[in-house]
Amino acid sequence: MADIKQSQIEEWITNQATGVFHYTKVLDGIIPKELYPSLRTIMHRCKDKGIAMPVDGKGDGWWRPTDRSVEELCWWNGDGEIGENIILPLGLNKYCYVPLSSLVIVTAPYNVGKTAYCLNLVNDNLKLWENKIDFYVSEGAEMMKAKFQALNPMMPKPPSFKMYRRTQNFADVMNPDHLSVMDYLRVDMNKTYDISNALFAIFNKLIGHKGIAVVAMQKPPGERKLAFGGASTAFEPMLYICMDKGVLSFEKIKVPKILEYDPYSVKIKFKIARGVNFWDIHEEIG
Repeated sequence: MADIKQSQIEEWITNQATGVFHYTKVLDGIIPKELYPSLRTIMHRCKDKGIAMPVDGKGDGWWRPTDRSVEELCWWNGDGEIGENIILPLGLNKYCYVPLSSLVIVTAPYNVGKTAYCLNLVNDNLKLWENKIDFYVSEGAEMMKAKFQALNPMMPKPPSFKMYRRTQNFADVMNPDHLSVMDYLRVDMNKTYDISNALFAIFNKLIGHKGIAVVAMQKPPGERKLAFGGASTAFEPMLYICMDKGVLSFEKIKVPKILEYDPYSVKIKFKIARGVNFWDIHEEIG
């Protein structure tokens, strides 16, 4: 290749590039090294023309095609009311609305009720969401069968929801118009800071659609409410709930209902029988 043209690079970026790429991989990497200085100049011209953008945090030389997608919100349509779009276990509908579309986070340490919450959420929404529930789990079929039989022995077989085994890359497979319950999103403990990208991908997948994604995550034991990954995990959720042994509280309520007290002062106390059945549920304020 004796030379490269601006038009060649622009055409490749517009019609062939997918996601983030390094400039040395333009035209599928066939450009010789001696032309890299010219290629870098062309890439910066593409930036000036709004065709490509540098990628923050990846270092020098990383680019992406310009994202021109937008969702127009016709706010004047509809009745302006947020309906009861999901049934939340432990009576949480008393405190908040969950609009369409929304991301919901459920955090808990190991073995304190996170999976029980997700199981109950699926079971409680069978009629409301009918055949539009996808349940992503980390455990195998035998364990899940025992839990559902303990929770709801009368559940039809096969049930109206679908269950899949998966712990990561949910945005690649989720249906953005379904109720997607994800138990759980695994965090790489060497890169906890990176988990916000996975949540953002789920959030972005929902934009322009009518689904809700409920994502269960691990958190450290103790008073800290945030999942591994810290404050960045709370940017996108409409609702962020935190569980510890026998107690549930709120970290974030984007659309609270009108109450005579602050929902952030509420603790929902509960007990669990057979690993899945909540009982002795009561509210404590203050």
